[in-house]
Amino acid sequence: MGGISGFLMKFPTLLHSLLSLLERITVKLPMPIEKLVHRVSYPRTGRHLQRYDNRGFRLVVGCIPYRYKTPEEANSIDDAIEVVVINAQNGKGLLFPKGGWEKDESMEEAAIRETIEEAGVLGEIECKLGKWSYKSKRQSIFHEGHMFPLLVKQELDQWPEKNIRKREWVSVSKAREECPHLWMKEALEELVCRQRQPKEGGK
Repeated sequence: MGGISGFLMKFPTLLHSLLSLLERITVKLPMPIEKLVHRVSYPRTGRHLQRYDNRGFRLVVGCIPYRYKTPEEANSIDDAIEVVVINAQNGKGLLFPKGGWEKDESMEEAAIRETIEEAGVLGEIECKLGKWSYKSKRQSIFHEGHMFPLLVKQELDQWPEKNIRKREWVSVSKAREECPHLWMKEALEELVCRQRQPKEGGK
């Protein structure tokens, strides 16, 4: 085997390190965060801009907002981070913020917008955790969900859904236990898995 393919096959450690680095690169948004916050000040209604894939699945995006705990507080990988959850509107379980991806925004912009609208937190969005197909529990329609990690830098005192959503910092274990959606739990496991990988520069 020759060329670049042969080189990579001979050096799997280099390839693994490169992929690990790419996963941690922060996504650069085409729209400044200040402009996104301004747009969120006027929450959207209706689904006339909603995106669907070629199967007719509604495209949904969201974030798992997280922060690092102090070394004294962290006894394991699960304890190393806390995540933001919000209450479900039906009162059953804890969720991560998510909502419809619309035609006039990028996937990352939509994920940040939904996170601000529902949870009132801002931060650095990172490379996507993955995508999942699932059926709505309230309606007989299918969705394709895309989730991103968001390293929280700011918590807003006021946000569009404050009156209907309770924001809470919880442990990974609690989020895992009380989230009713398998696909969100799998996204959380992917986030935890990334925390186990060696940090750039040995940090």
